Amino acid sequence: MYILTSKKSGGVYAIENKDRIKTVQMFVDKDDAVRYHGLLLADDYREPLEVTEVDENSVIENCNVFGYKYCIIEPNDFVVPPR
Repeated sequence: MYILTSKKSGGVYAIENKDRIKTVQMFVDKDDAVRYHGLLLADDYREPLEVTEVDENSVIENCNVFGYKYCIIEPNDFVVPPR
């Protein structure tokens, strides 16, 4: 699995829904994570991010501890960053 992390702090990139609940996106395919990162850059996202390979279970455990949700982005899923 792959996630986006901050180059500065090492923190995990998460999107926020309308109820202000944060969700970590885990990408099955590295190319999809790279593509999503490119979309963020095109939207002038300010935080420098990088694609990081992670253990799925570790991310799920951390999400549970910190009250985040998570979602798994499969290769056939189409996701774009929120505006």
